[in-house]
Amino acid sequence: MSGGSVTGIGGPVVAGPLVGGVGAPATLLASVLGMALSGLLATRIRRREERPEAGQLPRLGRDIGVGLRFVLGQPALRAVVLGDAMFNLFLVMYQAMLLVYLERVIGLSPFGVGLILSGMGCGALLGALLAAGVARRVGQRTVIWLAPLLTCPPTALMPLARPGWSVWVAAAGLAALSLGGVIRVVAQSSLQQTLTPDRLLGRMSATARFVSWGGIPLGGLLGGASGSAFGPAATLWIGATGMTLSALPNLLTCPRRP
Repeated sequence: MSGGSVTGIGGPVVAGPLVGGVGAPATLLASVLGMALSGLLATRIRRREERPEAGQLPRLGRDIGVGLRFVLGQPALRAVVLGDAMFNLFLVMYQAMLLVYLERVIGLSPFGVGLILSGMGCGALLGALLAAGVARRVGQRTVIWLAPLLTCPPTALMPLARPGWSVWVAAAGLAALSLGGVIRVVAQSSLQQTLTPDRLLGRMSATARFVSWGGIPLGGLLGGASGSAFGPAATLWIGATGMTLSALPNLLTCPRRP
């Protein structure tokens, strides 16, 4: 949803003026240099992991199978992973055409696009601050389906927007999406850890991420294909609808209160 609190908020705001001032190639070069510096700093970590004993060496194929059977065998965990995969697929479809729509249809400058993306980062930060309290008040299982059901539909405001004030109303919908996304992720991560024995946490997490993130490259491909075939606005509609429907797996498996 976002790249972290300070960086997720500040990065798009900095990128917009940079693209406008020095051009996109120089901005990309600055980003590459920043990532290279990050990797260089990571090499300075001196702590060495202890090697497992001979009888404790992991077997990749067996561990993958154990993780898959455990996650897919638990209805709640299976619903979380399926809902997350759906959300990521349609989110990336939406994002693939969002910048195209903002630039070509709305006519925003790079700085304006950066402000909208920064607003999404602010929504994510607010979601992180509210997540624990919302889960306590509403219930962990309920939050997982209620958050996308409430905060994904406002993303449909963007394909309705036109140059002027309406685009900033639509931008508030994107901030709501980020807010709800973080609240959902915090709640579902807590649920996953609660339902998983300590010895299976690593395998559960690896399985959930593999399945959930598997929709990301597919979403980018489908987003580009849909944009070429139907146009940016139609792709935004499809993405908004799919993200909203991602609430269904968890809604259908959530226990009903008496």
